[in-house]
This record gives sequence, C-alpha cells and structure tokens, in this order.
Amino acid sequence: MLLLVMVFISVQTVTAEESCETCHQETANDFSQSTKAEFLECTDCHGTEHNGPGTNEPTEVTPKTCATCHEEKVNEFSEGKHALGWEAMEGVPTYNQMPEAVTDKGCVPCHSIGYIWEDESKGRCDTCHTRHTFSAEEASKPEACGTCHAGDHPHYDMWANSKHGMLYTMESDRAPTCITCHDSHNVITAWGFLGLRPGDQDDPEWYNARQKIITTLESMGPALAPNVMRESYEEWETLREDMIDRCTECHSESYARRELEKGDDLLREADIAMAHLIDLANLMYKIRVIDDKTRFTIYREGTAHRFSAYMGGFHNSPKYAWDEGYLALAQTLIGERDAAIQHVFNSAGIVLGIIGIVLISFYWYKNRT
Repeated sequence: MLLLVMVFISVQTVTAEESCETCHQETANDFSQSTKAEFLECTDCHGTEHNGPGTNEPTEVTPKTCATCHEEKVNEFSEGKHALGWEAMEGVPTYNQMPEAVTDKGCVPCHSIGYIWEDESKGRCDTCHTRHTFSAEEASKPEACGTCHAGDHPHYDMWANSKHGMLYTMESDRAPTCITCHDSHNVITAWGFLGLRPGDQDDPEWYNARQKIITTLESMGPALAPNVMRESYEEWETLREDMIDRCTECHSESYARRELEKGDDLLREADIAMAHLIDLANLMYKIRVIDDKTRFTIYREGTAHRFSAYMGGFHNSPKYAWDEGYLALAQTLIGERDAAIQHVFNSAGIVLGIIGIVLISFYWYKNRT
C-alpha cells in the first residue's frame, strides 16, 4: 500500500512538472536552456491559476515579479531612462494622432520597455532578456540594442561605424560594447537623449539657440518627456565625470576629455544650425509659404540630422557626425532658404522678389549675429 502511494505521488509530481510542456513545448524548450530552469518552476512566475486549456489566465509577470530575485537590478532599471519609455511615447502629440495599427508596430515595440503595469511597476525585462531563456549574455550584446536604437537615433549604427564597432566585428571581446559605457540597467548620460543641459549663459549664441530648440522640441513632444534633461549643470558635470571614468578604463584621461569636448563643440555647431532652421521655418510659416504640418516636417527632419551630428560625434562615427549629421542639416537649411526665396520670386515678381531677398538676407544676418 505504501509503495502504491509513493508511486502515485511520484506520477502526480511528474505530471505537474510536465503539464506546461504539453501545450507550450517551444516555450519549455527555451526555458530549459535558461539557468533559471535549475531552480524555478513555471508557477513561480506565472502562478497556479492557469493549469490547462480553458482555465484562468496566468498571472502577469511584471518587474515586481522579477524583483523577487533581482531586486537590485529592478531598482537600477527604475532609476534609468528606459523605465520612462512608455511615458515619453505617450507625451508625443503625434502618437495620439496616428492610427493604432501604425503605433502598435512602429512605437510600442520599443517604448514598451517602460510599460506601466497595473501594479504600477514600470518596464518589460523581456525587451532585452528575451523569453524564455532570459539570458544576461544575450542582453549584453550590442545587437540586442540595435532593434530600438535605430531610425532617427541610430546609436547602434553609429557605434558599428566607429573604431569600437569595427573592432567588435573583427575581434569581438577586445572591443567595448554598449553596456561598457552605458551600464546595463541604469542608462543615463550627461547630455541625455536630446542633447540639452541647463546653463551656458556665458555663451549667448549657444544658449539662445538651445532655448529655441527646447521650445521647438516641446511643441513636437520629445522635450515633454520626464527626466529628459539634467536639472542642473552640476548634475550634468557629475555624469560627465562618470563617463570620463569609463573612458579611462581604456584611454588616457587627457584623450578622453579632449574627445568628449570635441563632441560638445560639434553639438554647439549643430544647435546653432538647427536654430537657424527653426527661425527660417517659422518665418516661412508666418508669411504663409508653408502650413503648420510642413513646418513640423521641417522641424523633424532638422532634429533627426541634429541627433545624428551630436550622437555621431560622441559615438566617434564620422559617417553620422558629418554625412548624416551636420552636412545633412546644412543642406536642409540651404534648401529651405532657397525654397523661400523662390516663393518670393514666384509670388511677387522680380522687383519685389529682390526686395524679398534683401529682407530674408537681413533676417538671416540678424539671427546669425
């Protein structure tokens, strides 16, 4: 009798352990490759409510679930910018104006890294640690970042175009990767995503240009995102010193400071060019050469090139610092200027057109000085 009871318990245990695999074979195969399979069961994360077809839904796995074992990492993540990804997306006016079919495929897959759950926790750990292997090694690879750090902020391509990326392609382990400089969970940089900081009143040209950019980015949405800019110059300086510490793991301090200052200088030039483009777009809108949607498109194109310029500079990518960045921004600026002049000629005739050119040139000179 005792033997029968033991056999029954044994069979029941095996059945319970294998019941998930019956319906979720591929998921179970993935999980079997995870180190977590050595000490976790499916029910540890998904609960016991779902135990077969037609039963209750499994418990949602949120960062609070992950914090049971990874409290330190979850806390680090919650302090970084990725945890704010969902709020940043919802703060952009055009997100709410676009069809859901577009945003579900074009916005949500990346910004869900900061998804806000019903339990008020933020984040989706499986954005980087994909289900169900949840590999730390996989998440540490630059390729894991490439899916989202693309488009008008192609950090992955910038890095790949740099000496760091070249070394990674050829020798892998010898090269610094994304997390070498940016940590793995608390991803915060001095200049932030938008390349903005307080201060610099001692450089009026740059300061005034930046105020125009902030106003424009607020109207577009990105500058409304939480924690998008450092609150003080002192905070910016602290984060800059953190980056110097990272750089000096491989480079001399003098080299690291010099290269980062070059990035600052490029950002300044890109900001001034962007401010001229903003002024020109606003003038064209004011004299009814363009409508508000076209002005927004000019803003967005200029912003993308500005991103490429300064982000390319800090990632040491000549292609993005120049070709996709400052050069493209300058070409956009010149193209819009020429379009404005052509419109004046077409609308007013040669004499008034010449007067218009003089006025535009004066406006241009005034805003440059």
